[in-house]
Amino acid sequence: MRKFTNLIKEADDPSKYTEVTDEVKKMIEGTIERSGGEFKSFVESFIKNPEEVKIEGLINDSDIYDFYLKYRNQIDEVLNSVKFYGETPESMNIFGLYDFIIKGTLRSVEEYVKMLNK
Repeated sequence: MRKFTNLIKEADDPSKYTEVTDEVKKMIEGTIERSGGEFKSFVESFIKNPEEVKIEGLINDSDIYDFYLKYRNQIDEVLNSVKFYGETPESMNIFGLYDFIIKGTLRSVEEYVKMLNK
């Protein structure tokens, strides 16, 4: 039990995900360059409404899947730390493996954006 608790705490450590958070930050900055605004307000808007606010490079399912393939280990760690895998696909209205990967990846992006907001 003690080891599991330490593992969860390590997964919550933002410094462990600098490669991924740097990539998400770069994507957000690219989105802002194209559409205007400022970084902090974009991040706050995304956190409040991640389904409505889109990040360039994470809009199309194929791009989201590519992001998953590149960062799958870090994505799995973050999703474990927020207990994403404890939810059933049916409760999230997911009925296919591909959709599960897309939904999970987007959920992890929410967590990375929250790390950027700290």
